[in-house]
Amino acid sequence: MRVLVIGGSGFIGRYVSRRLVASGHTVVSTFNSRPPVDDGATWRQVEITDPAGLDALFALARPDVVAHLAAMADVGTAERNPEAATAVNATATQAIARLSERHGARLVFVSTEYVFDGQSGPYAEVDTPAPNTQYGRTKLQGEQAVAAIASRWAVLRTSIVYGWPAPGRRNFVPMLVERLRDGEPYHGPTNVHRSPVYVEHLVDGIVRIAEADHAGIFHVAGADWVTMYDFAVAVAEAFGLDTNLVIPDRSTARDRLGLDSRRSMAALRLHHPGLADGLAAMRSAAPAG
Repeated sequence: MRVLVIGGSGFIGRYVSRRLVASGHTVVSTFNSRPPVDDGATWRQVEITDPAGLDALFALARPDVVAHLAAMADVGTAERNPEAATAVNATATQAIARLSERHGARLVFVSTEYVFDGQSGPYAEVDTPAPNTQYGRTKLQGEQAVAAIASRWAVLRTSIVYGWPAPGRRNFVPMLVERLRDGEPYHGPTNVHRSPVYVEHLVDGIVRIAEADHAGIFHVAGADWVTMYDFAVAVAEAFGLDTNLVIPDRSTARDRLGLDSRRSMAALRLHHPGLADGLAAMRSAAPAG
């Protein structure tokens, strides 16, 4: 199978590209500004808001499946740059959907829990989106474009994703581990809920959808719906660090996001790992040094 991974140099995209290559697929992955290390994929630089660049990319890759992970994903950055967020998350996704349809490729679009308003999570696949951030609004517009344009498509929403990033990149769990090891406290919000998922477990879902031609909307997130305070305590316990350094912060406004993934995990015939499973797997995969 020929797979085009758009956003392959990002945190999740690196893991997706690596897994697809290991499974024997022919993979073309894209990067924007940072050339990745060679991991068996064919890498191409592309700016996804450039229509000519996308046209050339699809002509080169000739994909059977497109996994679209590129996004302006930082909520604050999207709020400060609404037009850029729309261009990347919505308009470019629309163009990718059109090109996928033109080339007869199935399209897997990775989306987010932020398409919901955070009032009554965890959210199921059948719940009605109601985003209240620019990031969430533009990702929902991307979802709608995919469903309207592509005849063979899947949308996969996820929650906060953790794991080991590439050198020079950042991710919540490694940052927290480093902080706690240095004896610095972390104030964990007790009113902010998420469904944390280990990146390799998320990739299980993305690859299963890509390989098995599943269609529709899927939620792939962790089995545990926890506060960020509880998440941080679990990280401290998993890595043998002082849980007393995790201090409950009750000042944050209520934000009940997170995803109910039970229906999707059953449909994909995947084990639904919880937070302890994911942190144990992450710890066992820790890079040397």
